Amino acid sequence: MAHFGNPGRVNAEYAFEKSFGTAVSNDETYYDPWMGVDKRKEIGQHLLEKASVSTTTGGAGTAGYALIPVWVDPQVVDQTRRLTPLVELIPRRATKGTTYDYNVMTAKGGAAFLGEDAPLADQTDTYDRATIAIKYLYAVGRVTGPAIAGMRGFNDALSMDLQVKIRSIKEAEENEIINGNTTTNPNGYQGLIQTISTNTTDLSSAYVTLTNIRTELATTFNANGIVTLAVTDAGTHNYIKGLLMDYQRFIERPTDADMPFGISDAFMIDGVTFIKDRYMPTTSNSRRILFLDMRYLFMAVLQEMTYEELAKTNDSNKYMLKVYEALVVTFEGAMSQIYGIT
Repeated sequence: MAHFGNPGRVNAEYAFEKSFGTAVSNDETYYDPWMGVDKRKEIGQHLLEKASVSTTTGGAGTAGYALIPVWVDPQVVDQTRRLTPLVELIPRRATKGTTYDYNVMTAKGGAAFLGEDAPLADQTDTYDRATIAIKYLYAVGRVTGPAIAGMRGFNDALSMDLQVKIRSIKEAEENEIINGNTTTNPNGYQGLIQTISTNTTDLSSAYVTLTNIRTELATTFNANGIVTLAVTDAGTHNYIKGLLMDYQRFIERPTDADMPFGISDAFMIDGVTFIKDRYMPTTSNSRRILFLDMRYLFMAVLQEMTYEELAKTNDSNKYMLKVYEALVVTFEGAMSQIYGIT
């Protein structure tokens, strides 16, 4: 065959003819390398059965499989977190000095009806001074340099640790407000269970009744108290609610103005709001109800929670949170508690 013109085309046609034969006309059949055997079905099944990359390709790695990265949610689920309702409800009052001192009137001289031109004797009132020592609460954290670098882009190591320490401070406050005992821990302050001692009722391993509650409210009223808040554990809280439901379908609940958001399941009896607290004793015969007159209850605060960096002596960032405060009950006789509840 003679070829003229483009020499590259000549070489291409020659190579084509050597491989597939001469294309004589448009009707000539294309060369079949499979010699008439149709392999399309088998090839399709093979491609479906054997993926080139799957979730297990590469074998097991240090976590999961080699080609599939392990994704971890950067949010840490705190399974130890507890609500702190009393920290939220008890007002805070600024003070100066390392003690909170206040004056109390323990008795009035009174007044008298007298006859005309009767001698006028003095009526002498009785005053006294009380003092509460400010206590110092700390939470210390330290985050290493490698941890900060290794967690960069995933989580802020210092911020994460700081949030945990803040919650620890608040939980320690809540526990001390209820269970603080200066006899066992002189560095803490006296809690409500230890402070309320004038008006107490021991049920001696019996169930609490609505009569018990109303009797206690009458006792505090006669002692010049006006109870507005009662605190107990979850089991006793539910039991009292059940007592109420035996007599009424609708249980009065406090308004949003009376109870901050997040303190759930509160209800009222005779104008007193009942809440549950995780730091109240929960074992049988040690359960109790605290009846509080909030007029005489607050936290004396010398310094609110403060962040302070500590000395850097190695490859880490060390810091502390601190708060200087004390629980003050200026008139515990206006309050009461029922204890020994089964």
